[in-house]
Amino acid sequence: MKRKEMVLLILILFFTGFFLLPLAAEVTMEQAIREGIKLNKVYKNHVLENRSLELTRKSARMNRWFNLNAGASYLYKSEQMEISFPDTNPVPGVVIPGFAMSVGAKHNYDLKLSLTQPIFTGNILNNAVKLESVKIAVEENRVRLARIEVAAEIKRSYFNLRLLRNRLDSLRVLIKQLRLHHRKLQDYFREELVRKSDLLETETKIREQEMNLRDLRNLIENEKINFKNLCGCDIDQVEKNYSEEGGDFDRAFAEFKTTHPVLQTLDQQVKGFYIREKMVNGAYLPQVGGFAEIHFGKPGIDFFQNDWSFYFQGGISFDMKIFDWSKRKRDVRIIRFGREKIENERADFTRQVEKGLKQLFSSRAAVRDRLETVKQLVRIAAEDAGLKEDLLREQQIDNIDYLSALTRKEHYESMENTILAQLEIIEVNINQLIGKFEEAR
Repeated sequence: MKRKEMVLLILILFFTGFFLLPLAAEVTMEQAIREGIKLNKVYKNHVLENRSLELTRKSARMNRWFNLNAGASYLYKSEQMEISFPDTNPVPGVVIPGFAMSVGAKHNYDLKLSLTQPIFTGNILNNAVKLESVKIAVEENRVRLARIEVAAEIKRSYFNLRLLRNRLDSLRVLIKQLRLHHRKLQDYFREELVRKSDLLETETKIREQEMNLRDLRNLIENEKINFKNLCGCDIDQVEKNYSEEGGDFDRAFAEFKTTHPVLQTLDQQVKGFYIREKMVNGAYLPQVGGFAEIHFGKPGIDFFQNDWSFYFQGGISFDMKIFDWSKRKRDVRIIRFGREKIENERADFTRQVEKGLKQLFSSRAAVRDRLETVKQLVRIAAEDAGLKEDLLREQQIDNIDYLSALTRKEHYESMENTILAQLEIIEVNINQLIGKFEEAR
């Protein structure tokens, strides 16, 4: 008895694990999108560019601190300076003869260790750091935009495949009904209750739908390959009932204006132009720097000794632009024109998105109205097909009329599934247009 109970327990555990395993292996849409983002070349390149800009900002920050450099030089002079001292008569009758001597060396060597430190640059170096921060913010927005585009592409593929599969299921049901009807007609034909043409009409309709079935299967396989290429996941493992979130126009447009990566990128670029203008103006302020150098050279400071020696020199440099044919004004105007261009782009982009959103919401409303009509047509077509079947059995209508009713019913059912998928794709397009991306549901 205990042995039977143990075997029963093992079987229960086996079948429980068998049915739960597919559930545990199910991939959520969030996970599929995350994997798709990792595979996307545009996203990866933007991430690398962002890391590069981080290093560039660090270099700009380090430019505010001192630099330490070492150097060495060799100089050959074909001639040396000659110093001549004439004869002198310190007292009458006493003559000190003059003499001549060479000063310096033909071969000159110098080893140098130098330190330079910017003291005041018109805030150019600080603004350079801020400008690099703006570039990083711009690149981060491009990273966000790439993620949004990848997510939208994966979702569209998902809903396209759902649409095709719904059409496939509807077509399979139709073919099954046609085959059942064909068997009935064969029985009737043997009893000479129907014509041979009825059998041929039905068989023709079956073959036509089987051909459509093969085309649909091919489209499904292609879409599965596309989905796999986008995110590396098998779509059969992805959750089956994912649905895109929607909202009203006012909320969507408000979210667009506050969070869209393109708008934030344009705002950062405008900020960058303000920083560039400050840098241009800062270049016309006094530029002050300090330097200090340690030298070990021959002949060094003492040309007379002509020997290796250490010496130190240091000081402060001052530089200021006085006149440059109004170059500063031209540079500032060029920067302001660039800023105005960005502001025009922002306004135009906002108008275009507003127009696109209105069109999408209008399409969504029209598709929803169409869906309600198609649902009614599906109900009517199903009822009509049932009535036609009864009339055909009573031989009150031709077989072709019944086949038309079945085909019409499948057409409306397929249309309903298509519209449902279209609504989901419209929601995806709306969320992509406003720059909405949610990693967690």
